[in-house]
Amino acid sequence: MVKGIIIAVIFLGLGCTFFLQKQHERKEALALRKRQEEAFAKAHATPAAANSTLKDVRESKPMLAPTPMLAPTPKPKATPMLPKPTPVLGRSP
Repeated sequence: MVKGIIIAVIFLGLGCTFFLQKQHERKEALALRKRQEEAFAKAHATPAAANSTLKDVRESKPMLAPTPMLAPTPKPKATPMLPKPTPVLGRSP
C-alpha cells in the first residue's frame, strides 16, 4: 500500500514538472516571437528615412575602389582510405 502511494506521488510529481516545463517553454517562445515581430516592424517602419540617411552618407564619403573578388578555393583531393602498399622484400640468396 505504501509502495503504491510513493509511486503515485513520484509519478504525479514528474507529470507536474513536465507540465510546468512545457508551459515555461511556450511562454518563452511567445515572448521571442513577439520580440521578433516588434524588431521586424521597427526595421520596416520608415524605409524612406533610412534610405535618405544612407544616401547622405554615400554622398559625403568618397567611394573606395571595389575589393577584388577572391577566386574560390579548389576542392581538396579525397585521400584514399587504405594506406599505400609496401613493397615486398625480396629474399636474399
